[in-house]
Amino acid sequence: MDDQSQDIEDPQESLTINFKPSYVIVAIDTHSSMFKTRETDASGETHFFKDALTACFEIADSLLLATGSNSFNQFGVLLADEDHKASLIEVESNMLDSIKFLKEESGLSNAELKTKYERQSSLDVAAFFLLCKKKFKSIISAYYKRTIVFITNNDDPVDGDAQRKFTALNEAKTFEGNSINFEIVSMINDFDYTKFYNELFHLYSEPPTTDVICQDKHGIVEKLLPLIVFRYTKLRTRFYPFENDYGRHLNVMKMNFIRKARLLNNQKASVDGRMLKTVHVLRELGSNKPNPFKYRLRLGVGEEPLRFNEKDRYDIEGNDLPLGFHFQYVSDRQSEAGVVVNKTSILAYDPKEDLEFFQHFWQYCFDRNQVMVCIKKYRNPAPIRYVELIPKFANNQRLFLIKNIPFAGQCHPPKAVVLNPLPDFEVSVEKKDMVRLLIKGLSFDYSPKTFTNLSYAKKKAYVKSKLLDEPLEEVEDVFGNAAQSIDKEIGEVANRIKTLFNLPDSLPRGRKRKAPSALSKGKRTAK
Repeated sequence: MDDQSQDIEDPQESLTINFKPSYVIVAIDTHSSMFKTRETDASGETHFFKDALTACFEIADSLLLATGSNSFNQFGVLLADEDHKASLIEVESNMLDSIKFLKEESGLSNAELKTKYERQSSLDVAAFFLLCKKKFKSIISAYYKRTIVFITNNDDPVDGDAQRKFTALNEAKTFEGNSINFEIVSMINDFDYTKFYNELFHLYSEPPTTDVICQDKHGIVEKLLPLIVFRYTKLRTRFYPFENDYGRHLNVMKMNFIRKARLLNNQKASVDGRMLKTVHVLRELGSNKPNPFKYRLRLGVGEEPLRFNEKDRYDIEGNDLPLGFHFQYVSDRQSEAGVVVNKTSILAYDPKEDLEFFQHFWQYCFDRNQVMVCIKKYRNPAPIRYVELIPKFANNQRLFLIKNIPFAGQCHPPKAVVLNPLPDFEVSVEKKDMVRLLIKGLSFDYSPKTFTNLSYAKKKAYVKSKLLDEPLEEVEDVFGNAAQSIDKEIGEVANRIKTLFNLPDSLPRGRKRKAPSALSKGKRTAK
């Protein structure tokens, strides 16, 4: 069974499932310092303001096909200017309109952006902070986190005026009381926090410990992406520390943060606007009659599989364990590092839990470098599944990493590679130099953007062209171009290595799989 949460029939055993979005206001300063060309940009084709605006566009563009069900963006773009000029993108505005607008504005030249957006007067910082709070209050949805990210190069927004500074700091005092997290991002190295912002952060009970400097749009994108989260699951459940004693438990939270990118939003509604509904109908082989047997258990080769309906499955998987985590014992790691049977989750302490015993469990395992082995059960019916809870410390919080312990049938060690003994030979200096050149030519700085799924990229480009009503964007074959550049880079070195080590021009290919017959295709379709 997978770990996806579903509705629970028994209200006494229910898990509380929370889908809570994060709302972020990206405030971009329009001070003259934001319209200067970066020193690292010799071409002079961009400045700080344009980098910040382009970063917002790239984030909005990447979230267009996110797996969330919302059609609106959950971050707004605000300018540090007078009220009638400040609002650029409203929180919860339409995602398609936001992307089109940000793309158009970020495409303007440096001079056009400077003329259109540069602030000519001093900033009323207190009024600006008040405006940020008003933007959050206009949101109707319940949300768990409100963040203001102020991108600026002006380290003294009050121009040394003591009265303006006092008024601004008084307004900033209310941020923490309204559950608003305020962050400063500078794009220059000589930003002096002591002029104003050190006193602002001193008002917080937990002030930031590091200075955030993002020198270009890539740095701003990396800063904003972890903050602008569309959806993640937070699942309140129970931890049972005593065997067969279900009357005593601790409240804990299971969280999933990683979501797989899929093309879902293009299938929300039909042409006439009605919502689509997927219906799966199982039919008997060679018949139009519905097949009541939804599940099968494969046996040996040539044997007929066992078939089960929904009731049979419930009887087989059903057990009397209440939902939650059932403690078994503490031990060393049960699975090797890197072995992942299913997607991992995080188990955290529930702030609503009055007792501190779960924290003591974490400390005991952490001090001894051991794990807690538990039985997990998220829904009814569900088979017994053992997991190991690995103690971790992240984001100033004690956490357990939940990893499924693999069954014997889920462990597939690689086949042993039999190598024939190599004859004795002398490695010359030339051979060593050629191998070093080969390794150097094949080495590069890794980036996730380097590798793309060409098929997915083409589908994404097609859907985006339809949603945004734009021409179809041409998708670059990164791997094809990379192969050509690699051949050009190390071609001579590779040829020389072939000669030195007497290597063949091509390696023998493995056996091709036979094409499935028409009969096997029919059986697979009938399944």
